[in-house]
Amino acid sequence: MGATIIGLIALLAHERYEGRRDRAKLVNALMAKTTGEFRDLELTEKVKPIETPKRTQPEYTPESELSDEQFKKMIEEENNG
Repeated sequence: MGATIIGLIALLAHERYEGRRDRAKLVNALMAKTTGEFRDLELTEKVKPIETPKRTQPEYTPESELSDEQFKKMIEEENNG
């Protein structure tokens, strides 16, 4: 009995997933004017967006906010790296 219920839930989830994909294809087909545009719309949905790397340190730190030791350390890092 439990296996039947789990199977039905899995079937319903799969049907919802397939329905969502079919609706997306229908919307793309309605938006596209040519078959080439439809193909392009389908391909853009498969491409994942590129995530920009997050900076750990600020790009610019005013010298007035740095202590003498931090300023010397930054100069040494620039000269070594």
